[in-house]
Amino acid sequence: MRHPRGAWASLRLLLAADGTDVLVAADESIRKAEDPLRVAAAGSADVVVVKVAPLGGVPAALEVAAACGLPVVVSSALDTSVGIAAGVALAAALPSLPFACGLGTVGLFEHDVTSTPLRPRGGSLPAAATVDPDRLDEVAAPPDRRDWWLDRLARCWALL
Repeated sequence: MRHPRGAWASLRLLLAADGTDVLVAADESIRKAEDPLRVAAAGSADVVVVKVAPLGGVPAALEVAAACGLPVVVSSALDTSVGIAAGVALAAALPSLPFACGLGTVGLFEHDVTSTPLRPRGGSLPAAATVDPDRLDEVAAPPDRRDWWLDRLARCWALL
């Protein structure tokens, strides 16, 4: 359930008044480029969690991070190694990264699109992923699911 931004701002004030020293991070309430800006303006969070794909890529995510003025955590949303590499690129390009990133979701997959999946080791991740064409068949959606997504994409495109 999405909470009204005012409720998050109230929660932050209550925590501070109680002497509870905890940061509030906005994660699932951030889906579009304007969301972190609204969160910051409303005083709803101390930290924003950003994901590269929903924000339109690394350059767009960098612009959003700079515009909101809050500390940023880079996270993934069940991305393959390709998406994780984009998250690593975003994290590396940020001027400051005061908190750990959440880029370890490749380990949740049985298969990946690379021969060497990007999995954290000792708190570090490689910065690049190379797609292995032979692995694409392993992870391909069944034809009926593929057709469903292509139809959805066509319907969304028509609305733009």
